[in-house]
Amino acid sequence: MADFDFDHWRRLAEQDPESYFRARHGAIERFIGAHSPAEAQRLRSLQAHIDCARAAAGTPVHALLAVSRMIETNLIALCEQGAALREATRRLDTIVTQLQGVERIR
Repeated sequence: MADFDFDHWRRLAEQDPESYFRARHGAIERFIGAHSPAEAQRLRSLQAHIDCARAAAGTPVHALLAVSRMIETNLIALCEQGAALREATRRLDTIVTQLQGVERIR
């Protein structure tokens, strides 16, 4: 992303939307193609979901809001899964400590 030129993409979108969408598709495909086949499949599915949300939104602002909601929903789920994993790890640590105490007694 360090070499991403926002102004170039903005100008292309304004001046030649057809070229913009072709270039956008190419950039997305290059990104996806740089991943393993399994990961690429997951990324293509995600991109299809994003594209559907953008198309259904009707306007760029509504598309931004729809994609932002998708991101928020996934971040909340990730946070909840992280909390559940931390709790499971805490319980496992407790069990391991108890088992170590039992082994010392023997």
